[in-house]
Amino acid sequence: MATLGKRLREERERRGLTIEELARQTRIHARYFEAIERDDTASLPGGFFYRSFLRQYARLLELPEEVYQAEIERSLAEEAGRPYTVPERHIDVPPLPTPRRSRREEAIWWAVRAGGLLVTVAACTGLYMGWERWKQSQAAPAVSQRPQPPDAPLQPQQPTPLQPPPVQEGSALPLAAAPAEAAVSGAPVRVIVRATELSWVGVWQGRKFLFGDLMRPGEVRGFGGDDVLRVKIGNAGGVRVEWNGQEVAPFGPRGQVRTVEFRRDGYEVIQPAKPVSEADAPPDGAGP
Repeated sequence: MATLGKRLREERERRGLTIEELARQTRIHARYFEAIERDDTASLPGGFFYRSFLRQYARLLELPEEVYQAEIERSLAEEAGRPYTVPERHIDVPPLPTPRRSRREEAIWWAVRAGGLLVTVAACTGLYMGWERWKQSQAAPAVSQRPQPPDAPLQPQQPTPLQPPPVQEGSALPLAAAPAEAAVSGAPVRVIVRATELSWVGVWQGRKFLFGDLMRPGEVRGFGGDDVLRVKIGNAGGVRVEWNGQEVAPFGPRGQVRTVEFRRDGYEVIQPAKPVSEADAPPDGAGP
C-alpha cells in the first residue's frame, strides 16, 4: 500500500508541479516537502510543523481532508506519548514578504513629502509675519489729542500744510490765509494769539480741548466761542494776545507759564496755588 508521502508525490507529478514551485507558493523550504514525500518526519522541525506543512501540501493539491486526517491523528498520538522538547537545530522559516515600491512610486512619495514640508514652512512663515505686523500696529503710538505740557522742552516741529477748515463756533483756526479778526468776528468771546517767539499754547472752552501745539514766530491763531476760553501759554513774554478786538498787555516775562480765562466782560490770570511754608503752617493740634 502506498504511503501518504508517495501518494502526495504522485499527485504533484500528475499535476505537473515541482518542489520549487510549491516552495515559492507556500514560502516553505523545499527540503521539507521532500522529507514529507519520503515520509521522513525526523528531518522536520517537529510534530507541529510536520502537521502544518502536511495540511498546506495536501490543500495545495486539492486533496480531501480524509486523505491525510489519519496521518495527522497518528502524529498527534505519537507526540502525546513523549514529553515536549524544543528542537536543538535552527528552524528555517523564511521572512514575510515586504512591499516594495518602484522608482517612480518612490520619487512621487518623496516629492509629496517635500511639497508638504514646503507648504508647512510657508504657512508658518506667513502666520509669523502677520503676527509681527499685528504687534507693530498695536505698539504704534496713537495720535494723542491731549495738549503737550508747558514745561516740556521747546523742540521745533516741521509744519504740515493744511487747508483751513470753515470757521465754527468753539473751534480753533490757523489764520494763515485769512485775517484773525474776520475768522472769529461772529463769536461773543474772541481771542487772537500772535507768536513773537517760540511758545507752547493750549486752548480750552469749558471741558472741550480746542488746541495745543508749539507756535513759531509769526504764526497767528484765532479762537472764538460763546463761553469762557481758557488759554495756557508756555512762554508768556513770547506771544501777543488780542481779546475781543483789544490788544492786552503781556501776561508775564519770557519763559514764564501763564493761564488766562477770557469772558465777554473781561479776562483773569489764574495764579497757581501758593505753597504753604513751615512758618505759615498752624501748630500741631491747632484748628484752621
